[in-house]
Amino acid sequence: MTGQQKLKAVIAAVLMALVISFVMQNRETVGVEFLIWTWEASRAVVLFTVFLVGVAAGWLARGAAIRRKRSG
Repeated sequence: MTGQQKLKAVIAAVLMALVISFVMQNRETVGVEFLIWTWEASRAVVLFTVFLVGVAAGWLARGAAIRRKRSG
């Protein structure tokens, strides 16, 4: 294993430990209401879902900006 691979493995292990710690600290169930839709899940799942929606929105906005830049 090279030095760079070892560094990546250590970073991955630290990130995994942080994720596990986050999930363990946010296990309680919370309710989310949006218009007529209600959803109950652990706080960690709700936060992760909101994070993924934000990533998707940023990805879509970046793609739109790149297309606009190419055409103009």
